[in-house]
Amino acid sequence: MNSSFFNGVSGIKTQQFGIDVWADNITGVNTPGYKASTPEFSTIFTQQLSNSYLNPTFSDKGLGSRAQATAVDFQQGNTVSTESVYDLAINGSGWFGVVDPTGDKYYTRAGAFNRDAAGFLVDAEGNYVTGTSANNFTNGVVIENPNTSIAFSAPSEQTKIEIPDQLTIPPAATTEVKFSGSLNSEINTAFSAETGQQEEVANVEVYRSSIFDAEGNENPLRITLTKVVPQGNAGTVWNAKAVLTDNESNPISEQEGQISFNERGAIIANTLTSIDNNGVQTALNFGSFYNANEPNSGFDGLVSLNGFESERITTKDGHAKGDVLEYGIDSEGTIIASFDNGQTLPISKVAIYNFQNEKGLQAANPVYFTESANSGQATFYSDAEGNYFQNATISSNKLEMSNINLSTALTELLVMQKAFDASARSITTSDELIQNAINMKQ
Repeated sequence: MNSSFFNGVSGIKTQQFGIDVWADNITGVNTPGYKASTPEFSTIFTQQLSNSYLNPTFSDKGLGSRAQATAVDFQQGNTVSTESVYDLAINGSGWFGVVDPTGDKYYTRAGAFNRDAAGFLVDAEGNYVTGTSANNFTNGVVIENPNTSIAFSAPSEQTKIEIPDQLTIPPAATTEVKFSGSLNSEINTAFSAETGQQEEVANVEVYRSSIFDAEGNENPLRITLTKVVPQGNAGTVWNAKAVLTDNESNPISEQEGQISFNERGAIIANTLTSIDNNGVQTALNFGSFYNANEPNSGFDGLVSLNGFESERITTKDGHAKGDVLEYGIDSEGTIIASFDNGQTLPISKVAIYNFQNEKGLQAANPVYFTESANSGQATFYSDAEGNYFQNATISSNKLEMSNINLSTALTELLVMQKAFDASARSITTSDELIQNAINMKQ
């Protein structure tokens, strides 16, 4: 009967531990990134009922229980939509990495991030979110020829992410303009008073665009193409004249040349290759020359066809000076700056860390974890060439909530309560039995 007393006491302590764990789970049901814990129990020790240790172990009698551990459930929680672009949720396995001001590293699924006063991406506790920087701006100004793609560095080289409130991209002069479309080579005639008969007249086509100079000024560019007449049987030749002016129609430069096409309308020669743009030579690209051994060559820019019309397209590089309007985050965790001149630029990439055994992570609290000898060091996935990549996607304007099933937690809480009551009842029952034994002597 003495052992039943101690069994009851250990049962009360054990079930109280279970109640505490499940009650704590319930308190975290609305906490982003919260991971539920499950209480685990074990027997304190057992008493051998036989003098021979060769007998089966089912002859043992248990002598109480104790709290063994809590097992963390790392299953992904449901996601909810938010209004903040910096709220992030991981779709799949992996962890965000954060560093506190003292340099201690933690890993979390709670993606409620924001920019602090200094422009760094931080979590609600003020810890810095880590990732790989493009290193393409300094002191709020984008550097010349900035990196436009970000390759992950090693996990140990991840740094805090800066998202400046003020970011300026300097102007860049246009270095090339590409033209495509169809020039109508159909023969047109008109009555000539001089000869008294119908004569072929030159077709005239005009392309308009604009290009940026080194100061960011957008200057109008006009390309006038006049067909040489009479048209030859083996193809067509067009005189081309490029005129560049400023916004007040003052001339900047002019350049002339010829563009030749074969009988199929494919470009075969061009002498108008560039124009002076306030000291910068801007290339004029009318397409690649025809080569029978190269697919689509001669037809990827201007073509000269009889009666055929196609959409006229001009594309160019270069841009005016721009200031950042907003930031966005794509599915790979890349933070992209959008400028008021229409340009975009990736500046950083949020890292997703992985572990050989994530169940071995040490819980600092139900939201933050640290690596341990059991979990292994934080790693990134890599391909055969050793290039790191994300194994999961990231959703912006989303938060992963707790993975706690409230109905399960409440049910487990009731089970623990009944087990607590039963353990307490075993103590009172043992007390009654001892009292009866004492009364037998009287």
